[in-house]
Amino acid sequence: MHARGVPLEFPSFGAAAHGIEVLRPLAATILVVDDDDPVRVMLARLLRTQGYDVRQAANAAEARTVLDEGRPDLVISDIVMPGESGIELRRGILDRWPGLPVILISGYSAEGPAEFSARTPDTIFVQKPFAADEFLALVQQTLAGAASPP
Repeated sequence: MHARGVPLEFPSFGAAAHGIEVLRPLAATILVVDDDDPVRVMLARLLRTQGYDVRQAANAAEARTVLDEGRPDLVISDIVMPGESGIELRRGILDRWPGLPVILISGYSAEGPAEFSARTPDTIFVQKPFAADEFLALVQQTLAGAASPP
């Protein structure tokens, strides 16, 4: 058993066929960017319950520092933040890592997710408030899509 109690799998060894428990690779790394501390902390806790490695940033400048330390597998960012917006942060991320998925969230957008997504291709938008189970499903789908070959 892995320290987190998550079994790992190494199919090439065939260990499971011999009754040996092996561990699977660690879960994806997710960067959560939100200037609202309770929202950011809540999202980080929610994602950690699913085994994700979560990093946090309170604004775009902090996010860039975290991104300089290593590319995550997914970025989840609020849109409306002091200074640089989540949309501006997204542009910078996609310039540096074109395939890195970004989910933008906001409680302030007057337009619906469909209209926003139409204006910003290749971006997933989620309107706050959202159900935790639906959000986790979206995160899983987004990560699975990012891992799929083009």
